Amino acid sequence: MSTTSPVRCVLKAQSLNGENPVWDADSGRLFWLCLREPALHAFDPRTGQDTSWKMPASLGSYALTRTGAVVALRTGLFDFTFDDGSLRFLAPPPFDPRRFVFNDGALDRQGRFWIGPMYEPLEPGDASPAPREAPFWRYDGEGKWHAGTRPVQIANALAWSPDGRTLYFGDTPRKTIWAADYDPHLGLPLNERVFARVEEGSGPDGASVDSEGFLWCAIHGAGKVVRFDPTGRVEREVRMPVRNPTKPAFGGEDLKTIYVTSANHTLSEAERRQRPEEGNLFAFEAPVAGLPGIRFVPPSGK
Repeated sequence: MSTTSPVRCVLKAQSLNGENPVWDADSGRLFWLCLREPALHAFDPRTGQDTSWKMPASLGSYALTRTGAVVALRTGLFDFTFDDGSLRFLAPPPFDPRRFVFNDGALDRQGRFWIGPMYEPLEPGDASPAPREAPFWRYDGEGKWHAGTRPVQIANALAWSPDGRTLYFGDTPRKTIWAADYDPHLGLPLNERVFARVEEGSGPDGASVDSEGFLWCAIHGAGKVVRFDPTGRVEREVRMPVRNPTKPAFGGEDLKTIYVTSANHTLSEAERRQRPEEGNLFAFEAPVAGLPGIRFVPPSGK
């Protein structure tokens, strides 16, 4: 089922790799990142102002804290403070940083930070016989990580059901989203099963869950955002004015505005000139509200 929900451009970002929008109700701003710039951004829809903080290495994901954010760089996990722009080292990456970067990440309902990899070796390439995929990890504090899912090559579609008892995660090259039973007390997924197959475009990109438990997922390369019901059936599609939407997130005072990031790094310079909307930040109104935001809860370590 397609829908004609009007989509508007709210920021002409022309981002190489816009990703991971997160609404901050306290400040009324939408945080987002560009993995390849690399930078963390904060967009104020009331003024149209976009503030950014450059990062020293590829930025895959982040989780908001009271004073800033925990940022997942290629070189490791850091505590970033907005006021002075300082970075404090927390943990090394759980992978070889010459072969992988962090990609999609999110907080579970208890504030634990989960994040997955993207296989992107540095030049001149990768001659290692080691697997070119790795699992999603949970950060356990004191520099420790817990491998929690099957290995993936490009981690995406990470989200939780409203009750926190179902974990969703995907692998873009496999064009698959899985669901797993999630123990909210232990932070462990069990009983992985296929939730949905996405044959169009490159496959599933980032995702968010609404208050009815439906999963909204950007379909990279197919120019649309799809709403799946809790059984994995497509309930509706929203056509986007760009080829590569990357992730939807709920925001606004009533949490009924869906913001969608996009990317243009796969386009040639000529294509970027012809399609200047690629890489911009978009918004449309949702039929139901999203879920309230969660802040990172520092683990005690294990």
